[in-house]
Amino acid sequence: MDEKDLFLADIRKALGYSAQDARTTQECASLFASADDAAVLERIQYRTLVEKQALLKILQENAEKINLDVQPVKSLADAATRIVEIVEKAEPEFDHTKQLIQHDDTVLAELQLWKRFSGKAVQVHTAYAVDSQVREKSIASYIGLTAPRWAVAESATIVELGEPGRPRSTSLVPSVHIALIHLKDVLAELSEVYAMLRQQPPEHSCIFISGPSKTAEIEAHMVHGAHGPRQVHLVVVDEQLKEAERLRGSGLFSS
Repeated sequence: MDEKDLFLADIRKALGYSAQDARTTQECASLFASADDAAVLERIQYRTLVEKQALLKILQENAEKINLDVQPVKSLADAATRIVEIVEKAEPEFDHTKQLIQHDDTVLAELQLWKRFSGKAVQVHTAYAVDSQVREKSIASYIGLTAPRWAVAESATIVELGEPGRPRSTSLVPSVHIALIHLKDVLAELSEVYAMLRQQPPEHSCIFISGPSKTAEIEAHMVHGAHGPRQVHLVVVDEQLKEAERLRGSGLFSS
C-alpha cells in the first residue's frame, strides 16, 4: 500500500467507511471529469458589457468583506489621479521618505507617475529586469504598484503573473499594494482563471491575492500587514462609466 492508499484509508476510517466502500473513478465520473475549457473561454470572450459591470459590482461587494478597497474609474488619467491620492494619504511606517516601485508594464508607464510626483517628496522606481538594485528598491519602497492579469469577482482575488520586470516582491514586500486593472480582465470565478492558465501556462510564478495580509494568531486578534501589505487597493478602469454619466446627464439613461 503506497502513501496515497494509506491517506485515503485514513479518510475512510475517519468517515466510518470500510475498505469495501471505496469508490472508483468510474462511479464518480463527474468528480473526475475534465473541465470544458472551450465553453469557459467562449463565455469569457462573449461576455457583454452589462455582464462585466455586474461582475464589477459583485467584486466590490465581496472585496468589502475582506478589506480590499476597489475603486472604479473612467479612464487611465483618472486612475493616475486616484493612485496619486492613495500615495499622498499613505504614511510610511518606518521612514519619512515615500518610495514607490512599479512593475515594468506598458499600461503603468502610460500613467507617467514620475510627472505626477515631480516636485513632491515621492521617489518612483520601476522594477526593470536588468536593474540589479530591484531588491533594495523593493525593500525601501512603502508602496508597490502592479498590473495584475485578472481579478476574480466571486472571491475578490487579484491574480498576478510574475515574470522578469514584474517580480512577486512588488505586491508582497511594500506595506501598501495598489493594483491597476481594466474591466475586461475581471473574471467571474476561479474556474475561469484556471481555464485561462491552462490555455497559456505561465513561465514563472502565479500569485493569488485576496485582500491585505492578515493573521489572528496572536490572542485571536485580527491584524493586517503581518506577512505582507496591510492595505490593498484595486483600481478598475471602466471606460464606459464616462459614457453612462453622459447619458444620465442627457436624461436618456437612468440607473
